[in-house]
Amino acid sequence: MDLDFLQKSFEEFNQATLRLQEAYGSLEYKFECLNKELEAKNRELEKTIADKEDMKNYLENILESLTSGVVVADLDGRIRTANRCAEELFGIRHESLSDCHMSALFAETPKDQWAPVFDPEFFKGSVARKLRSGENILEVSGSWAKDRNGRMIGTVYVFRDITRMEKLENMAKRSEKMVAMGEMAANIAHEIRNPLGSIELFASLILKNAGDEKEKQRGARIIASVKNVDNKISNLLMFTRNLNPMPHRIDIHAVLEEILAFSRQVADVNLMELSVSYADIIRPHVNADAEMLKQVFLNLILNAFQAMPDGGRLTIETHRREGYLGNGASAVEIRFSDTGCGIPKENLTRIFDPFFSTKEKGSGLGLAIAHNIIDMHQGVIHVENSVQGGAVFSVFLPLIDALRGNATQTFGKDQGEAR
Repeated sequence: MDLDFLQKSFEEFNQATLRLQEAYGSLEYKFECLNKELEAKNRELEKTIADKEDMKNYLENILESLTSGVVVADLDGRIRTANRCAEELFGIRHESLSDCHMSALFAETPKDQWAPVFDPEFFKGSVARKLRSGENILEVSGSWAKDRNGRMIGTVYVFRDITRMEKLENMAKRSEKMVAMGEMAANIAHEIRNPLGSIELFASLILKNAGDEKEKQRGARIIASVKNVDNKISNLLMFTRNLNPMPHRIDIHAVLEEILAFSRQVADVNLMELSVSYADIIRPHVNADAEMLKQVFLNLILNAFQAMPDGGRLTIETHRREGYLGNGASAVEIRFSDTGCGIPKENLTRIFDPFFSTKEKGSGLGLAIAHNIIDMHQGVIHVENSVQGGAVFSVFLPLIDALRGNATQTFGKDQGEAR
């Protein structure tokens, strides 16, 4: 009996063992299937992560490649990210952006100029606005940043530097205004010169038949005044008439040297220092009328001397500039920097307008004529005030070719020769 029970128990144990082995095999198979499925899911997840990383890098590369500045801020105005162009526009570094407020980008700009751009009303329209940041003019547009549920989480600003475009537009407007004023001035000059001739004729008769010294003085004064007016009309006609330049290949440095031969003596007499630095370019050649350029350069030099009645320093530099004129061509910049009192900010945009002068007896045509001459040579002339004080006039002319190098000369009240 005990043997039968033991044999029966042993059989049940064997059956239980078989069932356990079958269950273990089934569990092992399921585990293997689950492991394969998990590996497939992991590969799919890794691919998704890699795709998202590639997309993130792709979008970051696009953002960094934009020529417009992009700044993303939260609802409190704290900057969360900015692309490289924005960092260059505002002179900020990526590592210093953390928790930096939008207002920090315009630390040097009066608040009333930039604050309206960050008003919520700004985002209701799609019209871009202009604002000034330091010496740059920026066009800014913006939009709300939203999450996938449409909830606003921040703001996106796009900044575009339109400083050069604004300068070109101002030059185009000035050119249009000059053409209109030129036609009007030519007609007025013609109408004035006819009676002036009659006045001078009668004044000559008065002088010829004068009976006493007083009458002679009156006649001489009338003739002198007529000649003064006639001289101003001649300048006016020079401004209005179509100048016919005779361009040929010239060396800008050689032209400057001819002007400096005269200017150096004026600097010595007036106890001023004249420094000339030929940097980056040894022989910059342009296609231009040398005599016309001499007239422009001499006008700028004399204006600088007149702006420093108590003495000072005039620095003339040449530099090579790539693509400045907008057509991809290289240009030579001739820069005239003085240490005078500078130009009032409100006059900077009018300085090249005809008949505008800050001098008591100035005709207001010198810089207007200079602007016309540079314009007809496909160049650009503009003015600004330097940070150290004084005015800076820059003339840009398209280069034919240039060899690189360096040479410097300094002339002044203690220098008789170049050094």
